[in-house]
Amino acid sequence: MQKKDFLKDKLQIFAEPYNTLILNKKAFKNPIPDVAGLAPKENMKAWVDRKLFIHNLGHSAAAYIGYAYKSDLVYIHEVLALPVVCGKVRETMVQSADILLKKYPGEFTWQDLDDHISDLLKRFQNIALGDTIFRVGCDLRRKLGPEDRLSGAIKAAIELNLPYDNILCALICGCHFRAKDEEGRMLKEDVEFVFRYGNNIKLILSEVCGFNESEHSELFLEAEKIGTYLECLEY
Repeated sequence: MQKKDFLKDKLQIFAEPYNTLILNKKAFKNPIPDVAGLAPKENMKAWVDRKLFIHNLGHSAAAYIGYAYKSDLVYIHEVLALPVVCGKVRETMVQSADILLKKYPGEFTWQDLDDHISDLLKRFQNIALGDTIFRVGCDLRRKLGPEDRLSGAIKAAIELNLPYDNILCALICGCHFRAKDEEGRMLKEDVEFVFRYGNNIKLILSEVCGFNESEHSELFLEAEKIGTYLECLEY
């Protein structure tokens, strides 16, 4: 179905088939109701991290890697239709899933996380969403921030002695993200970001992502080894 078909009746409501509601089991004072799709969790922090480090991380990775590979495309579903981009995004999400498995032993299974990744990639490619690369990737200072999806996942990987090269690749692609909205304008905050940092990856890693070069020397070396953001796709 094309976007123009959705505009025929402005009162139409569209929803995804996804119908699971994750919530904090400990917040219930009364017995938990038996409702289909309700998913109470004991360790809510683990599931919040799953949302941040797989869903949010994967969504942003699609925007950043997709823009790096083909900057003239508009929609997330367009870049994920490119096998090289979709494959790289999946690798990035899988690397983050490995972090979650080690950080929260017993909370997740590999099969559950792999199925979740496959489901998310399918949902991200839903043409009906009309989700733009600009919307998903913009607000760089926040999305590349110290505790957010990419930097936060890398810090967890470092603590757990796990690889993070694919996540770092997505982050570097984000440093070069310059997508514009339908009116040909970047987000005001991103214009300021580019003015401040340009293509200075070391400065972004230090000031925006919160990494210390002396403490995280290996990360800075890896970032330098990756080189330009397009080389990430073959790294």
